[in-house]
Amino acid sequence: MAGGFAIGKPEFIGDLNSFDWPMAACEIPHKGRAVVVKRSVCLAVAAVALCAHAAFAVDIENHDRQARDVTINRSDGSSETLTVKAGQRLENICTDCVILSGNSSVETRGRATVKIEGGEVSITAQR
Repeated sequence: MAGGFAIGKPEFIGDLNSFDWPMAACEIPHKGRAVVVKRSVCLAVAAVALCAHAAFAVDIENHDRQARDVTINRSDGSSETLTVKAGQRLENICTDCVILSGNSSVETRGRATVKIEGGEVSITAQR
């Protein structure tokens, strides 16, 4: 497919006993010609993208001796209320959000840890 990204039938190169088999169904245009990429390369890129997404997520730690309710308002407009037990750490809650608890709130994004202490939230660390 000229000028775009196409996913189609795998294109086999060489005989069935060669290391070129099977080729992926990913054709990527490069300088006017399609480049066929091995399936393992496509899967590796997808795995790195998933890990990178999780690496930039916000964690919440409750340092209080009782459970606390927190409301997470995400940048996409969704909202969720979670109960964080005493001493509990919730990982990868959001990537860009406002976290509310009691009368306090923090706006955070990326790799951060939000601490609940005395019913109030604060950012304790940028990882």
